[in-house]
Amino acid sequence: MFHFPMATRRYALLGAASFLTLAVTSCDPDDEVTPVTPPVTTQTVYVVNEGPFLTGSGSVSVFSKATKAVQKDPFLAANGRGVGNVLQSMTIVGDNAYLVANNSNWVEVVTLADFKSVKKITGLSQPRYLVQVAPNKAYLTEWQGNFTSGYTAGRVSVLDLTTNTVTKTIPVGVNPEQLTVAGSKVYVANSDGNTLTVINPTTDAVEGTVTVPAGPKNVTTDASGNVWVLSDDYTEPLASLVRFSPGTPTQQTRITFPEDYRNGNLRINGAGDKIYVGLATGVYQLPITATSLPATPLIRRSFYGLGIDPQDNTIYAGTGSFSADGRVVRFSATGAPVDSFAVGIAPNGFLFK
Repeated sequence: MFHFPMATRRYALLGAASFLTLAVTSCDPDDEVTPVTPPVTTQTVYVVNEGPFLTGSGSVSVFSKATKAVQKDPFLAANGRGVGNVLQSMTIVGDNAYLVANNSNWVEVVTLADFKSVKKITGLSQPRYLVQVAPNKAYLTEWQGNFTSGYTAGRVSVLDLTTNTVTKTIPVGVNPEQLTVAGSKVYVANSDGNTLTVINPTTDAVEGTVTVPAGPKNVTTDASGNVWVLSDDYTEPLASLVRFSPGTPTQQTRITFPEDYRNGNLRINGAGDKIYVGLATGVYQLPITATSLPATPLIRRSFYGLGIDPQDNTIYAGTGSFSADGRVVRFSATGAPVDSFAVGIAPNGFLFK
């Protein structure tokens, strides 16, 4: 994990206060207090809608958990224009949100409170996913080349979050997709291949690769610090869910299942102890020690987008087409349907705040 200077000083002060408290009470074991982690509370759900493929704009729909009201497109309302074609992903950093418009080749930086544009980061090449890797730095995956003439090695752009500018690029594998921070390294899924690129975010240097089954797309990190990878390549008969420790990346647990174009959602709950994977046969929930899929899915239905509320493990699932507004279906932590609401075209992801 990365230590933020302000947070470090704050925790240092808290630690000193805790030490004084223990010094007074440690003579009596019955008076010792076990620290309690405050529960996570979320009030708002942000739904990322890709929008139509070649024309038009994607959008973000904002759902209030308290009132069940939905703002269909606050970016359009605040700026008088669309956010961009094919809204691939969204990342919240402090008071801002980074909206990655893949087909428009830009990232819109907005204030999260009202979605007013702060800056448009241009000069990008098919941007996909953004992750904060240090207090003032983020990594952004980008594809290069095209389907007609062939894709070439992709890159990770390094963003200065103070100026919202690209400071350098890092070469990675072909068609990089999601990326995750595990320990002191960043792992980038190279989807048109069979590797994860390992980057040191302190130096921005590539330190090697990890070989995984073909078609790695989704990655996440669990509470034990293990990296999880969902791989699915159309040329292979089987897809895979892989787990490994960063310290021993060649020692991998591999869970296989039939390849299908509907395999494509890998999520983790707020506590980091449950994995959710969306497959053609349904949505499965696994403990982070799993060595196989459960016999039956938690939800026997396939979805385009998937999100897990860190407060209570409520499941948000997006469905619809690329030509009409979609819907989000909510399920309880046990997989029972709760309700649904309308959103924009092709809801593919969720953030909770």
